[in-house]
Amino acid sequence: MTECDDYASTFKALADPMRLRLLEMLPPNGEKSPLGVCDLADELGISQPCLSHHLNVLKGAGLVGFEKDGCSSFYYVDRDHVEQRLEDFRRWMSKR
Repeated sequence: MTECDDYASTFKALADPMRLRLLEMLPPNGEKSPLGVCDLADELGISQPCLSHHLNVLKGAGLVGFEKDGCSSFYYVDRDHVEQRLEDFRRWMSKR
């Protein structure tokens, strides 16, 4: 995978309004969300399979992480990774 592909994957994950809403709702790393997957789906008015798809895209891009607590999964925004990706992209663009 080239750098271009890697950045395209990140920005593709960010290009969906539902995924941006998810990032807005999730706590930063280190904080446990009071909202589990079922709660998030209800809050967003989407099905759990649809929510799982969006979370998997964000997770695949390294933008969110998750913790298991028994049967429940709790997601958080990996702010360090998000900030690093944006900074890497800014530096990459400045070389062009």
